[in-house]
Amino acid sequence: MNKKTEKQKVRLRDVWRVYTKIGVLGFGGGFAVLSFIRTETVERHQWLTDEQFDHVIEFTSFSPGATTINVMTAVAYRIRGWMGVVVGITAVLWPSFLLILGLATVTSMIHSPWVQGILAGIEAAVVGLLVVVVRSLYLELPRKKFYLVLAILAGLLTFLGLNPALVVLFAALAGIVAYFSERHLKGAKAKRPRAPK
Repeated sequence: MNKKTEKQKVRLRDVWRVYTKIGVLGFGGGFAVLSFIRTETVERHQWLTDEQFDHVIEFTSFSPGATTINVMTAVAYRIRGWMGVVVGITAVLWPSFLLILGLATVTSMIHSPWVQGILAGIEAAVVGLLVVVVRSLYLELPRKKFYLVLAILAGLLTFLGLNPALVVLFAALAGIVAYFSERHLKGAKAKRPRAPK
């Protein structure tokens, strides 16, 4: 939680308002909505820092279930505890719940050219949102070349059919090895005696 949030506790009605907005406008689901969530919780309301939000994404990647709900649950808990979770998740889910109920009663409309056009446009927008999310996550990485190779390898393993949970576990282990290897190299350099002038 950043300085602004520490000085003034986030109100539950603000959590409800922001989460409802995300629930209404957050088309695409999954990682496609993360850019929108970041804009609202980090940039606009400053409930979290960029680093804290990235940590939330990293840790929720290990959790089963919908990525969007996992991330929003973690953010709500961080800013207002369990009450924030109850209010936030209720707020983000009710728009989708009502929309699905409405669509279930008019399933014949799914073949309408208007609806097909809307869905095609949403798919294109989701691709763009995913690009933004991937770029923002990549820019936060401390060793870009190593993690770029790791990302390509993870994508390749997923494409070949390896379970995504195993891919995430493999990437986590590789990150641990890289982190301690870098620390070991820095420690060795620091202990190396300086050459006399």
